Amino acid sequence: MIWNWHKKSQEHWREESETLWQRGFTRREIERLMRLRSTRATREQAIKEYRRLKFVRWLVTNGRLTDQLA
Repeated sequence: MIWNWHKKSQEHWREESETLWQRGFTRREIERLMRLRSTRATREQAIKEYRRLKFVRWLVTNGRLTDQLA
C-alpha cells in the first residue's frame, strides 16, 4: 500500500509531530523525518507516473492505442 503523505490534513501533521515529540524525537529530527516522508511520497508519485507513461508508449508502439476515432 502506498501511503500518500501529501493528502494528510494539517491536524494529522500536528498529531504525527506531537507523537514523535512524546517518543523522544527532537524538533530537528521531526522536521528531517517529515521532509524525508514528503520527498519519498513525491518520488513514489513520479515513479507511478513514469510507469504509466511507459505503458502508454508501449500501447502506441504496438498499435493498441491511436489518436484515430473508432
